[in-house]
Amino acid sequence: MQFLVAVRSTTYSARTLQIGSSLAAGFSADLSIVYVGDRPKELLSEGVNLSRDTMLNWEIHHPGVEVLRWAYEKMQEFGMVDPDAGEFDPTNLVEDAGRIRVLVPQLHGEKIRLILREGDPVDQLKQETEFRDYILTVVGGGSRKRLTRQLVQFVDTSLLFVKNYDPDRDYKLLLCVDDSGATRRAVSFAARVARYLKVHIRVVTVSKTKRFGPGYQSAAKWAQRYLDKAGADYAHEYATGDPVSIFTDLAGEDHIIIMGKSRKSPLAKFLTSSKPAKTVLKANAPVILVK
Repeated sequence: MQFLVAVRSTTYSARTLQIGSSLAAGFSADLSIVYVGDRPKELLSEGVNLSRDTMLNWEIHHPGVEVLRWAYEKMQEFGMVDPDAGEFDPTNLVEDAGRIRVLVPQLHGEKIRLILREGDPVDQLKQETEFRDYILTVVGGGSRKRLTRQLVQFVDTSLLFVKNYDPDRDYKLLLCVDDSGATRRAVSFAARVARYLKVHIRVVTVSKTKRFGPGYQSAAKWAQRYLDKAGADYAHEYATGDPVSIFTDLAGEDHIIIMGKSRKSPLAKFLTSSKPAKTVLKANAPVILVK
């Protein structure tokens, strides 16, 4: 199992890295940390010479190398890197499929990878998730409408938007259950997160009308059976109204929202309303969209 955490700066990415590394540890997953920066003219171009001298120059001129150094040191703080593994070495970089990868010692689980990419952030994250079989991509924010919609539309993994995350807050889970094809995967993922974090799951099924059809009722019963079998601490409720508003109102700031993510093509997602993207944009708490 492999998780991907996208970091942008040492100022704004600390919490993204913290929750991403914590979940990776809980799932015993390999962890890749990727910095996506603007593309300078001379970097990652065809025939770039990754010599020792070049790497030393990168340490001076390229902000991504410094962010990856910071991420490596944070991993040491979080206990994901052996304290005796040594310092970050900016000369241990190799070109690999159009990106730069830092060679690091054997760490938590099988491996932690530090990766530098250049270009459009959505396109580069899409390429990275196509390069390796990631289960979850962890990104910050979730407040920029266009970027959020593009990430949901084009990045073909589960997504965690680390929105207003406070490591000192006692979070519970808000699990959204409906008749969509992604619901069962969301329930399974929520059970694993709850078991690792040792938290309560608030399960909610929302209908725009007072009628809950057979699909909704069947999904709710399946979720309850699954969570019972998993030994989860949970409670289920039905609610009527606009799903996005109800999800975000119930979540407040002290729930992590978990809901399914459509497997429709990017074009189909663009042409249809995206409840997950709207939920991310409106929420005041982290949101996990499960593929």
